[in-house]
Amino acid sequence: MLNRSNLHPYQTHFINLARGLPGIGLLLPPGLGKTTTTLTIIADHFKGRTLVIAPKKVAESVWMQEAQKWEHLKHLRFSLILGKESDRLANLQKDADVYVVNNENLAWLCDCGLLKFDNLVVDESSKFKDPSTKRFKALKKWLPHFQRRVILTGTPTPQGLGDLWSQVAILDLGQRLGKSLTTFRAKYMMPVERNRHTGVVYKWGVQPGKDQAIQDAVKDICFSLRAEDYLTLPQLTRLVHTVQIDSATKAKYKKFAKTMVIEIAGEETISAATAASISNKLRQFTSGFLYTEDGQAVRQHEAKLDMLGDILDENTPSLIFYHYRESLEALQRRFPNAVVLGQGSDDIARWNGGKIMQLLAHPMSGGIGLNLQCNAADTAQVFWYDLTWSSQDYIQANARVYRQGQSKPVVLHHLVVENSIDQQIMEVANGKIEIQQAVMNALNCALL
Repeated sequence: MLNRSNLHPYQTHFINLARGLPGIGLLLPPGLGKTTTTLTIIADHFKGRTLVIAPKKVAESVWMQEAQKWEHLKHLRFSLILGKESDRLANLQKDADVYVVNNENLAWLCDCGLLKFDNLVVDESSKFKDPSTKRFKALKKWLPHFQRRVILTGTPTPQGLGDLWSQVAILDLGQRLGKSLTTFRAKYMMPVERNRHTGVVYKWGVQPGKDQAIQDAVKDICFSLRAEDYLTLPQLTRLVHTVQIDSATKAKYKKFAKTMVIEIAGEETISAATAASISNKLRQFTSGFLYTEDGQAVRQHEAKLDMLGDILDENTPSLIFYHYRESLEALQRRFPNAVVLGQGSDDIARWNGGKIMQLLAHPMSGGIGLNLQCNAADTAQVFWYDLTWSSQDYIQANARVYRQGQSKPVVLHHLVVENSIDQQIMEVANGKIEIQQAVMNALNCALL
């Protein structure tokens, strides 16, 4: 069992800092031990009952399990506010130190008036970056009742510094960045994309010179580090595999893209909403299918499945990320022994122990908070079957394996259809261009 001597110096530093702060934000990259740090803060400094809000899979399999690994944390008593309503109500009545609820049940907890806790921890606070969501609105009215607050995330600003307002407001009730989103935007932000007819703002950007002002405003309660400065991690290799599709399918893809060029003809700029819609259709095609209007999947090709089959080593554990339901079903048809993350109670333990050779995961369910290290083979393989625009999902998902505790090299594989939207997604992932420009580039290529 681990003890305090196993904590990193930076963890001890944050634990000591938290003693004098009613609110603290640990905006640390995945793998730096945010959960253990926070549990120690709870054990050392918090009095009364603590509520932890976390993504469902993390609520189920991370917080209580992490405490059981450490000598100084094993005394903490947990109650999981999960499952059906009768179970949630019963577990609320239990005498515990830490109560863990998943994001989906938070509104229920707030609406029932049952939020009677002394301290608050929001795990993966970037899920609360949009103050218009039901979960943030439900929590906001209860924030003054908490004596101590902690937020945790490895990706605090996936869409820019504007994402910080609601997360910091959880800590200080609007003291540093403004009491409302409107106030925050008036002081720090400016519209960068709006509907030319209605004036509705699609996208906000930071006013020139105000990025540092935002950081200065929160630096006394929000802290970050670079993982590479504090951890010694194994070799990471990124590979891009060019997937060839036959000439007939290639012609069909170009025709399909040209049709969408015609649909958006006349627009001065392509909005984020339009870009998302177009890219979704093109990504379906490169993944091998198209959804019809009634939700039926029509197969277009098997090129990615064939490439994946050629690369996979049946003796090397491989984590495969998919986005679409049809992709999942296609992967299951091609690899019938593959295991879907979350369908078994012990699939994480089996994966960690090298008992699962192909683990299928959606980045939204397998990309946050879970420890999916696998040191049972010479290397751990991660495959991106369906590519993602979301830098948050991409970073978090990769960090499930490439993190503290991983001792064997990790290889990231990206399946990219040649001359398609996939290549543009990789440009976005590498930070070279933005999504709107990527979609326009993909459509322009179809006209050549």
